[in-house]
Amino acid sequence: MTLIEVFLKNKRVQKTLSTKPGEEGFSLIELVVVIAVLAILSAVAIPSFTNVQANARASAVQNGLVNGIKECFVLQAENSATTFSAAKSFASPKAFRGFEVKQRAGDPPQGGDSCFGAIADADSNANDSDFEIYMDGDGVAVKTCSHGERAGCTATAADGKGAGTW
Repeated sequence: MTLIEVFLKNKRVQKTLSTKPGEEGFSLIELVVVIAVLAILSAVAIPSFTNVQANARASAVQNGLVNGIKECFVLQAENSATTFSAAKSFASPKAFRGFEVKQRAGDPPQGGDSCFGAIADADSNANDSDFEIYMDGDGVAVKTCSHGERAGCTATAADGKGAGTW
């Protein structure tokens, strides 16, 4: 005799599993109320989850850019080369998945091949913003982004559109 057969022959189990008169299950109204409550909960919860992936991607890119700039300061303190290719953080495939990281155009205060300025271009997803970080002449980090209405970017214009900061 198996354990299941012993379990089912037990009088207490049989009494628990048997239904009592008048207890036939849920009524149609009770089921409709449960479905209505679930529909309301899903209508409230789903919009809050729509941008989770975009926000996570933006946060990873922003952290990757900041880590690259920090690495530049470490390289500078060690009197090592502070070139863009020397900053290994900018080549991190995990942080910049879906973005192309390149040196900031123009001439940053530290020179043309400086790792103190980088851009992460959203190359595959039209819903992502481009992020840029560079050190200005006073050594202050300037962080800009291309689309103020997208995840990780706060618009500087009053209408909430256009370029912004992060």
